[in-house]
Amino acid sequence: MNESNKQAEANRALQNFLDAVYSTSHSYSSVHGYGTAIKGKKNGFRKFLDECYSINEIQLRDKIGNNEIDVYNVLSDYVIFLSKSEVYPRTVKQWFSAVKSYLTYIGIEIYNEKCKQRVRLPKIHKIRKEPLTRELIVRALNVLPFKLRIVFYVAIASGMRIGEIAELRLSDIDFGNSPTRIFIRAETTKTREDRETFLTAEATNALKDYLNRYFSWKENDTNVDLQNVKIFGRTSLARRKIMPKKDEQRGSVDILEQSLNNYLKNIPHLNMKMRNGKRLIHYHALREFFYTTVSNIAGSNFAHALMGHHSYLDTYYSLPEKEKIKMYQKCEPHLTMSDFAKIEEEIEKTKEKQVEIEETYVKLAKFLKEKDPSFERFLELIT
Repeated sequence: MNESNKQAEANRALQNFLDAVYSTSHSYSSVHGYGTAIKGKKNGFRKFLDECYSINEIQLRDKIGNNEIDVYNVLSDYVIFLSKSEVYPRTVKQWFSAVKSYLTYIGIEIYNEKCKQRVRLPKIHKIRKEPLTRELIVRALNVLPFKLRIVFYVAIASGMRIGEIAELRLSDIDFGNSPTRIFIRAETTKTREDRETFLTAEATNALKDYLNRYFSWKENDTNVDLQNVKIFGRTSLARRKIMPKKDEQRGSVDILEQSLNNYLKNIPHLNMKMRNGKRLIHYHALREFFYTTVSNIAGSNFAHALMGHHSYLDTYYSLPEKEKIKMYQKCEPHLTMSDFAKIEEEIEKTKEKQVEIEETYVKLAKFLKEKDPSFERFLELIT
């Protein structure tokens, strides 16, 4: 078989493998991750094979079958190749796993125990994450374009993953509920489970403005033709009043992430990187902000459930509807970025309650001392 046929066979094999990844996970992010590990132009496995062995993966399979090359030596060399390219240890581990799966798929036998003995992966350093603060989020919101600003508001208010936001349809949103309820379909989630979450009034109003601007959405209208539109897919066609076809609607995490990076990279005070090399401001950091905020106010179980962590969902759904809403509304002022009046109002209410408690305490102590003089001694002991 000539070189061009070998390459064509390799391309078909890779496409079939990526199709199999999608059929198992139904996740474009997974497909993208596997594809990057294998065919990435900078440090992909194909580039490594070409530079170090001058072959592709089909030729590698044939040479291994003929006992000309040892697969464990190749994998070990690949890990060294990635480490020398200063790829982070966690990424090395992820890409190594993807490549191993692909090689197994095209017929190369790899035994896990032997692989562990022969191939040494770099140790992953557990670096403490720097928390994303409200102040930094507000600064980012002040410079981001309209669409990304709305994505931020939705992420902060709901705790949704960016992949879930990218797949959000108008039919998933219940503006008639107070607070606005989001239904997250199982096929769009990491855990493949339906769940629900809520939006703050701030995020709701921003989202309504966005829908009106890009999709001519009307409040108090059925908006039937918009129900299955991925609202954070391509909006360039919608702006020209042309509804995008389903295959053109890339509710794409890649596009949203690249857009965010492009805007932040030119603003030094917002383009800060943590010790692990990641930007401080990224979509998953908003999800972490949601968890910290909600768990501090309503408890970690409630936060985990809204975020879609499997083991907490049953407990969440056993809560009465009014209790869920009450708990979320308690968190709402703390998930609101631009409406500081609400936050100040909440703080003022807390201060007033504290004053009332202190006044009641003084009256009660006075009453008890009058009834029993020895109570004054008791107060001295506990204060």
